[in-house]
Amino acid sequence: MSNLLALTGREWKAVWYSPIAYVVGASFLLLQGWVFWLLVVVLNDPRVDPTWRMSQFFFGGTFFYWLSCLMLAPLLTMRTFSEEKRTGTIEVLLSAPVSDWQVAASKFLGAWLSYCALWGTTLVFFLILRLHTALDWGPVVSGYVGTWLLGAVLVSVGTLSSSLTRNQVIAAVVGFVLMLLLFSVGFLDAFVADQEARRTVEYLSLLDHFRDFARGVIDTRPVVFYLSVTAAALFLTIRTIAHPRWRAS
Repeated sequence: MSNLLALTGREWKAVWYSPIAYVVGASFLLLQGWVFWLLVVVLNDPRVDPTWRMSQFFFGGTFFYWLSCLMLAPLLTMRTFSEEKRTGTIEVLLSAPVSDWQVAASKFLGAWLSYCALWGTTLVFFLILRLHTALDWGPVVSGYVGTWLLGAVLVSVGTLSSSLTRNQVIAAVVGFVLMLLLFSVGFLDAFVADQEARRTVEYLSLLDHFRDFARGVIDTRPVVFYLSVTAAALFLTIRTIAHPRWRAS
């Protein structure tokens, strides 16, 4: 456990010692701030249904939310393995007295904690909103839980993509495409006639599992689904870096 904590701390520092992280973070917060302000303006319109809540739109209710998730995860993970392979420092890391799973887990945790931290800063928007109106914190909390679980899936896929190449740009593009494919699975149900197959496709949809979180409900089924996909992606990452040919490249 001490090795994992030390490696995770190393990855956290590697993320925030890079100026790219601050550019990405500033752009992300600027976008989220603009979206939040826009939602406040829209929801204050007297013609809008008074039962609508800020949380259900801020978390998954707009195109900008999904765009932010799809862009943020690849940018945070593109350097995890690819940069170390390019510079040759991966040889020093793998020769240290640590296991492959600790290396993969630390890469994932460093990027995922950065992802969570960036989304966590948006809590300031809700605190400011609370100063001016009543706010139900239940859907807000579940929205953040769902966002962080969804982020675990995306970051694990991005980490896997980074382990496949030594080029950061290629890692980011491959990660983005894989994440986009995961999001697209749910749209296939319109082309499936068999009811059993349709239910399977719906279960594999990242979007459908997120709807409960946006409504303020934390169900065990989407939690298990997100954690399972995350574990599968990390398992593939471990198998990738454990391959002799990968170590020799």
